[in-house]
Amino acid sequence: MVREYKSIAKLTHDEIEAHIVDPENNPLPERCKEQFGRVLSAARLLDDYPDDNHVIRLMRAKYDVSSSTVRRDIALARQLYKSRHTFDWDFWQAWMIKDQLELIHECKLSGDLKEWNKAKLVLHKIIGDKPLCEEDPRRMQANQFFIQIVNNNGEQRSMPLGDVRALNDQEKKELIDNLYQPIDDAQAEEIMQT
Repeated sequence: MVREYKSIAKLTHDEIEAHIVDPENNPLPERCKEQFGRVLSAARLLDDYPDDNHVIRLMRAKYDVSSSTVRRDIALARQLYKSRHTFDWDFWQAWMIKDQLELIHECKLSGDLKEWNKAKLVLHKIIGDKPLCEEDPRRMQANQFFIQIVNNNGEQRSMPLGDVRALNDQEKKELIDNLYQPIDDAQAEEIMQT
Protein backbone atom coordinates (compact mmCIF):
# COMPACT_ATOMS: atom_id res chain seq x y z
CA MET A 1 0.00 0.00 0.00
CA VAL A 2 1.56 3.29 -1.13
CA ARG A 3 0.52 6.29 0.92
CA GLU A 4 0.03 9.58 -0.93
CA TYR A 5 1.45 12.46 1.10
CA LYS A 6 1.95 16.02 -0.06
CA SER A 7 5.04 16.58 2.09
CA ILE A 8 8.04 14.41 2.92
CA ALA A 9 7.62 15.56 6.53
CA LYS A 10 4.76 13.05 6.77
CA LEU A 11 6.95 10.16 5.62
CA THR A 12 8.66 7.92 8.13
CA HIS A 13 12.41 7.88 8.65
CA ASP A 14 12.58 4.36 7.17
CA GLU A 15 10.77 5.39 3.97
CA ILE A 16 13.11 8.31 3.38
CA GLU A 17 16.21 6.28 4.26
CA ALA A 18 15.11 3.47 1.92
CA HIS A 19 14.62 5.97 -0.91
CA ILE A 20 18.06 7.51 -0.34
CA VAL A 21 19.77 4.11 -0.29
CA ASP A 22 17.85 2.57 -3.21
CA PRO A 23 15.69 5.12 -5.07
CA GLU A 24 14.75 2.73 -7.91
CA ASN A 25 13.20 0.06 -5.68
CA ASN A 26 11.83 2.49 -3.05
CA PRO A 27 10.33 5.44 -4.93
CA LEU A 28 8.73 8.32 -3.11
CA PRO A 29 5.12 9.26 -3.82
CA GLU A 30 4.87 11.52 -6.90
CA ARG A 31 3.77 14.53 -4.87
CA CYS A 32 6.93 14.31 -2.69
CA LYS A 33 9.56 13.96 -5.42
CA GLU A 34 9.80 17.68 -6.22
CA GLN A 35 10.06 18.64 -2.55
CA PHE A 36 12.64 15.91 -1.95
CA GLY A 37 14.80 17.40 -4.73
CA ARG A 38 14.50 20.86 -3.18
CA VAL A 39 15.35 19.53 0.29
CA LEU A 40 18.41 17.72 -1.09
CA SER A 41 19.51 20.90 -2.84
CA ALA A 42 18.96 22.94 0.35
CA ALA A 43 21.02 20.41 2.35
CA ARG A 44 23.92 20.73 -0.10
CA LEU A 45 23.72 24.52 0.00
CA LEU A 46 23.61 24.56 3.82
CA ASP A 47 26.97 22.77 3.86
CA ASP A 48 28.54 25.67 1.96
CA TYR A 49 26.43 28.59 3.21
CA PRO A 50 25.31 28.57 6.86
CA ASP A 51 23.33 31.80 6.32
CA ASP A 52 19.68 30.97 5.60
CA ASN A 53 19.07 34.19 3.65
CA HIS A 54 21.79 33.31 1.14
CA VAL A 55 20.38 29.80 0.70
CA ILE A 56 16.86 31.21 0.27
CA ARG A 57 18.02 33.52 -2.53
CA LEU A 58 19.82 30.67 -4.30
CA MET A 59 16.87 28.30 -3.92
CA ARG A 60 14.36 30.88 -5.18
CA ALA A 61 16.59 31.47 -8.21
CA LYS A 62 16.81 27.75 -8.94
CA TYR A 63 13.18 26.79 -8.16
CA ASP A 64 10.15 28.97 -8.69
CA VAL A 65 8.81 28.78 -5.11
CA SER A 66 7.97 31.22 -2.33
CA SER A 67 10.28 32.15 0.55
CA SER A 68 8.06 30.33 3.04
CA THR A 69 8.28 27.12 0.99
CA VAL A 70 12.07 27.43 0.88
CA ARG A 71 12.16 28.02 4.65
CA ARG A 72 10.16 24.80 5.20
CA ASP A 73 12.53 22.95 2.87
CA ILE A 74 15.54 24.32 4.77
CA ALA A 75 14.01 23.20 8.08
CA LEU A 76 13.45 19.70 6.64
CA ALA A 77 17.00 19.66 5.23
CA ARG A 78 18.38 20.45 8.68
CA GLN A 79 16.32 17.63 10.17
CA LEU A 80 17.19 15.04 7.52
CA TYR A 81 20.80 15.76 6.65
CA LYS A 82 23.88 16.29 8.74
CA SER A 83 25.41 19.67 8.01
CA ARG A 84 28.90 20.81 8.79
CA HIS A 85 27.41 23.73 10.68
CA THR A 86 24.37 22.40 12.53
CA PHE A 87 22.57 19.16 13.14
CA ASP A 88 19.43 18.93 15.23
CA TRP A 89 20.09 15.72 17.17
CA ASP A 90 17.12 16.28 19.46
CA PHE A 91 14.66 16.56 16.58
CA TRP A 92 16.22 13.55 14.83
CA GLN A 93 15.84 11.44 17.96
CA ALA A 94 12.28 12.69 18.50
CA TRP A 95 11.41 11.75 14.92
CA MET A 96 12.84 8.24 15.39
CA ILE A 97 10.98 7.85 18.70
CA LYS A 98 7.71 8.96 17.05
CA ASP A 99 8.13 6.40 14.26
CA GLN A 100 8.94 3.66 16.75
CA LEU A 101 5.89 4.51 18.89
CA GLU A 102 3.67 4.32 15.81
CA LEU A 103 5.15 0.90 14.99
CA ILE A 104 4.57 -0.31 18.55
CA HIS A 105 0.96 0.89 18.39
CA GLU A 106 0.36 -0.80 15.00
CA CYS A 107 1.89 -4.09 16.22
CA LYS A 108 -0.23 -4.04 19.35
CA LEU A 109 -3.42 -3.41 17.37
CA SER A 110 -2.60 -6.19 14.88
CA GLY A 111 -1.75 -8.61 17.71
CA ASP A 112 1.79 -9.30 16.47
CA LEU A 113 3.43 -9.73 19.89
CA LYS A 114 6.80 -10.79 18.50
CA GLU A 115 7.22 -7.60 16.44
CA TRP A 116 5.70 -5.57 19.29
CA ASN A 117 8.44 -6.76 21.67
CA LYS A 118 11.16 -6.15 19.07
CA ALA A 119 9.88 -2.62 18.52
CA LYS A 120 9.92 -1.96 22.26
CA LEU A 121 13.56 -3.12 22.44
CA VAL A 122 14.51 -0.80 19.57
CA LEU A 123 12.71 2.07 21.33
CA HIS A 124 14.71 1.31 24.49
CA LYS A 125 17.95 1.50 22.45
CA ILE A 126 16.91 4.83 20.92
CA ILE A 127 16.01 6.39 24.26
CA GLY A 128 18.86 4.81 26.20
CA ASP A 129 19.14 4.02 29.87
CA LYS A 130 18.41 6.47 32.63
CA PRO A 131 21.67 8.08 33.81
CA LEU A 132 23.05 6.33 36.88
CA CYS A 133 24.58 9.40 38.50
CA GLU A 134 22.56 11.21 41.10
CA GLU A 135 21.80 14.87 40.67
CA ASP A 136 23.64 17.27 42.92
CA PRO A 137 20.94 18.78 45.18
CA ARG A 138 22.93 22.00 45.43
CA ARG A 139 23.19 22.44 41.66
CA MET A 140 20.17 24.71 41.40
CA GLN A 141 21.03 26.81 44.45
CA ALA A 142 22.03 30.41 43.99
CA ASN A 143 25.76 31.01 44.10
CA GLN A 144 27.42 34.10 45.46
CA PHE A 145 30.54 35.34 43.71
CA PHE A 146 33.29 37.36 45.34
CA ILE A 147 36.07 39.51 43.91
CA GLN A 148 39.23 39.51 45.99
CA ILE A 149 40.71 42.97 46.36
CA VAL A 150 44.07 43.91 47.88
CA ASN A 151 44.21 47.49 49.13
CA ASN A 152 47.28 49.76 49.43
CA ASN A 153 48.13 48.36 52.90
CA GLY A 154 48.35 44.82 51.48
CA GLU A 155 45.14 43.69 53.18
CA GLN A 156 43.09 41.23 51.18
CA ARG A 157 39.33 41.64 51.19
CA SER A 158 36.51 39.72 49.46
CA MET A 159 33.85 41.91 47.89
CA PRO A 160 30.49 40.41 46.78
CA LEU A 161 29.71 40.91 43.10
CA GLY A 162 26.50 42.72 44.04
CA ASP A 163 28.51 45.34 45.92
CA VAL A 164 30.74 45.82 42.88
CA ARG A 165 27.67 46.63 40.79
CA ALA A 166 26.76 49.36 43.31
CA LEU A 167 30.08 51.21 42.87
CA ASN A 168 30.16 54.45 40.90
CA ASP A 169 31.81 54.58 37.48
CA GLN A 170 35.15 55.94 38.72
CA GLU A 171 35.47 53.23 41.40
CA LYS A 172 34.57 50.52 38.85
CA LYS A 173 37.26 51.83 36.50
CA GLU A 174 39.89 51.76 39.27
CA LEU A 175 38.83 48.24 40.27
CA ILE A 176 39.05 46.98 36.69
CA ASP A 177 42.45 48.63 36.18
CA ASN A 178 43.75 46.92 39.34
CA LEU A 179 42.32 43.53 38.33
CA TYR A 180 44.41 43.55 35.17
CA GLN A 181 47.73 44.05 36.93
CA PRO A 182 50.34 41.33 36.24
CA ILE A 183 51.07 38.88 39.06
CA ASP A 184 54.05 36.65 39.80
CA ASP A 185 54.04 32.86 40.15
CA ALA A 186 53.77 32.91 43.93
CA GLN A 187 50.67 35.08 43.81
CA ALA A 188 49.14 32.87 41.14
CA GLU A 189 49.78 29.77 43.27
CA GLU A 190 48.17 31.46 46.27
CA ILE A 191 45.09 32.37 44.21
CA MET A 192 44.75 28.82 42.90
CA GLN A 193 44.83 27.39 46.44
CA THR A 194 42.02 29.64 47.72
